[in-house]
Amino acid sequence: MNYRNLEIMKIVGVLLVSIALCGCSANRVSLTDQGLVSVEKQDSEKVKILWTDVYEQDGQKWIYGVLKQHGISTSSIKTHVDIQVLNPDGSIQNETITDDLFVPRNRIGKGPDWKKFRVQLPEELPEDSQIKMTVHSGSHKKTDIKS
Repeated sequence: MNYRNLEIMKIVGVLLVSIALCGCSANRVSLTDQGLVSVEKQDSEKVKILWTDVYEQDGQKWIYGVLKQHGISTSSIKTHVDIQVLNPDGSIQNETITDDLFVPRNRIGKGPDWKKFRVQLPEELPEDSQIKMTVHSGSHKKTDIKS
């Protein structure tokens, strides 16, 4: 096998892998982009929510987001996100909390300085639902949150 044929096979292999990966993520439908769900974000004093999305994938609803520290810090910050799902009439449909997240300090040129989170919603979301996300660093009693 000569060098040219080997290069062509490498290029075809990379193209096939990239096409397969694009197809795997294509079954995700953003409910916020479609206007079916709205999201309200509330940052903490030290951590902000950069962006969020609510999407449906394989029949399941997911909340996805990215956290980043405000200002300058010498270490990572332990936090979590409180999530409330409100019906169109304003009543609470569901409340949940992410696992503890360690948001890294701000770094320039040394890898990511943000932290992703993803939470599955256990119930259906009615159209025009609102999701409130609050960054929180304290602890909760077991009775504070109903799931």
